[in-house]
Amino acid sequence: MPLFKKVLYPTDFSELAEVSKNYVFKLKEAGAEEVVLLHVIHPLEFSLPQFDDPFALDVATIYAHIPEIEKEILKRHEQMMEEIEKELEERGFKVDKVLVVGDPKEEIVRVAEEKNVSVIVIGYHGKGLLERILEMGSTAKAVIRKAECPVLVVKKNLKGSEDGQD
Repeated sequence: MPLFKKVLYPTDFSELAEVSKNYVFKLKEAGAEEVVLLHVIHPLEFSLPQFDDPFALDVATIYAHIPEIEKEILKRHEQMMEEIEKELEERGFKVDKVLVVGDPKEEIVRVAEEKNVSVIVIGYHGKGLLERILEMGSTAKAVIRKAECPVLVVKKNLKGSEDGQD
């Protein structure tokens, strides 16, 4: 039986998440069969409408657009999830898509436990000195502390390779 049969791949659609996906692909060679593809939409994405210049709009105009913006955010995220799902399926994975709204730190751990995954593959951006001193928001660090399964941490590629696998 493969060590990492079911993989949780949380993505924020960043470049680092793309690099992390390459490690998910590599786990196929180690026997991984299924990927739980997770995207967590932070509630602030709904609370703060995304206009080119939100400060140029009055409050009534901003609030009048919230429902449409929420729909557009969801549609955009669902489309990106479908693209990743297709890519994973082409590599031979069974895919379980999960799109939730919440705190990414909490939701990644919750979904990992709920779906009984073997490993979480997550990117770590690595912060500068000030962020490290203040311990500002590392999702990866929180997941490492709270997850009950192994966590494969993919560091930000500093050497400049294409696939992050130097």
